[in-house]
Amino acid sequence: GCPTQKSISFRTAVMRGLAHDRGLFVPDSFPTVSPEELESWRNLSYADLATEVIGKFVKDDEVPRDVLAGIVKKSCGAFRSEDVTPLIKVEEHYILELF
Repeated sequence: GCPTQKSISFRTAVMRGLAHDRGLFVPDSFPTVSPEELESWRNLSYADLATEVIGKFVKDDEVPRDVLAGIVKKSCGAFRSEDVTPLIKVEEHYILELF
């Protein structure tokens, strides 16, 4: 994190939107994911995978896991594609379509 900014909670970061310098918030530390855990995520839906990844950064006492899952599922429901982040093939390459 920034040496001039104290640590803040996930909720506070979400509510502020941007850091004091108008940049993005960066976690104080990054969680680890074991190879077994990563493998267990292989067949998850986009929403379930997002919940697992975000859950690594959000404490249960800040946002309970079932509430987080509901927020993510509702957010993903707003996407036009069932895949949420569809890849399209252009010649030999796959490109993430963000519109």
